[in-house]
Amino acid sequence: MLVRPIAPSDEAAYLAILETTSAEDRYCRFFHAVDHFDPNEVRHFVEERPDMIGMIAFEGAAPLGAAHAALLDERTAELAIVVARGERHHGVGAAMLEALIEELKRRRYQRVIACALRENTPFGTLAKHAGFTVEKADGGTVRWVLSLISHEPAPSP
Repeated sequence: MLVRPIAPSDEAAYLAILETTSAEDRYCRFFHAVDHFDPNEVRHFVEERPDMIGMIAFEGAAPLGAAHAALLDERTAELAIVVARGERHHGVGAAMLEALIEELKRRRYQRVIACALRENTPFGTLAKHAGFTVEKADGGTVRWVLSLISHEPAPSP
C-alpha cells in the first residue's frame, strides 16, 4: 500500500473512493445525506490548499481511501477519513491516519480533533487504537482528541 499526499490529478481516484460508499457511510463522513458528488466539491478535496492536508492510499492503481486534516489554527487540525467499501479492516485508515499525524507533527501542530457520529463505531475503534481520547460526547456526536506534543520526562537535576 502506498500512502501519499493527495494531488489535483487524484480527482477521479477520490471520486471512485466516494462512489464505493453507502448512504450510511456518506452520512457518517459528511454529517448529512449525500446522493451525488458535485465535481466542485470533489475538486475542493484534492486541490493544494494552505488550510488542508490530504492523503490518499493506493494498492497499485486501485484507490483505497483518503484522509484530510483541516488546519483550524496554527496548533489544531480536524481529521476526516473515508475508506473504500471493500477495503475496510485492512489497515488503510490506520496507515492514512499515521501519515497525516506525521505530517502534522512535522508542521508542529499540537493536537488533532475529530468529530464522529456515535454510531460510527469503525472510526471510534481506529481513534482508540491511534491514542485518541474522548474529549466530549453529547447528543449523537463524539469529539475525539489526540495530543501531538510528546510528554517527555523533565531531566533530573
